[in-house]
Amino acid sequence: MRGAEVHGGPSERDALPVSVEVVVIGHVGHSTVHTLAGPRRSSGGSGYAVAASAAALIGARVGLVAQVGNGFDLSLLRRLRVDLTGVAELPGPAAELTIHERADGTRSFRAELGVAATVRPETFPSFYLDASYVHLGTAPPDQQLTWLEYLRKHRCDAQISADMFEHYVDTQLATSREVCENVDLIFMNQAEYDGLYGDARLPVPKAPLIVKRGSAGARLLVDGHPQEVEAAAKTKVVDPTGGGEILAGVFLALRAYGQPAGEALKYAVRAATSCVADYGVTGPHLTAELEAIRREVTDARNLT
Repeated sequence: MRGAEVHGGPSERDALPVSVEVVVIGHVGHSTVHTLAGPRRSSGGSGYAVAASAAALIGARVGLVAQVGNGFDLSLLRRLRVDLTGVAELPGPAAELTIHERADGTRSFRAELGVAATVRPETFPSFYLDASYVHLGTAPPDQQLTWLEYLRKHRCDAQISADMFEHYVDTQLATSREVCENVDLIFMNQAEYDGLYGDARLPVPKAPLIVKRGSAGARLLVDGHPQEVEAAAKTKVVDPTGGGEILAGVFLALRAYGQPAGEALKYAVRAATSCVADYGVTGPHLTAELEAIRREVTDARNLT
């Protein structure tokens, strides 16, 4: 693999490519959580969270495809050496995710996609088609289907995964199921699983499933056979936003690194558990856990 070279956007797409193994397609913008104590604002979005967590482990082997608005700060992704050849910086507002926490513990959700409201397949660098893994982050399912059509049309041989989202399962059930039926790996939480396949008359997709179960850990389902991964420790949940994206990023990065699925999921659960202890997806608990995971995996490989 050649040395990491960071690209700032579509104007640099003619530069020599790095060896990208994990491609993340997803939204990049701002996340604001209105807590009872006041608002907490941070960088976020499905693309941002998955790419950042994956790159913390495997660096420049991660590429991001996203549309970002005026002045969005990409400095953290650059420090992590994420390949940004597929990032289009466009005039207009960045995506905005807004969450309101209520006194009874419930939360409301609103997304304004800004410049990311329209899918732009032309931003996908051709050399990303050679990646081993392509992940479709949380997004309206019609956007995920557009990307699926593009990838299949261009004969992308990568394992294509997709993340579900409860809001879209509730409001766009048929389209969400269509996504699940056409990918190679699916990430979803228990509520999404129940909404999509809780009716016993509906067959579960043939693709492997990773069911995120919060403080209970996660379940890997392959050909109907479950493998349970428990969370190692109970963590006080400060902000659950982004935990699922962190799980996906770590899992895919470690699979690209050669870890078996079960081992990769154990580390992914660890990272997701640490993420929810802070607001945002780059907090100190998660940063420390990702560094610990990176060291453990690297040391284990050096010993074999």
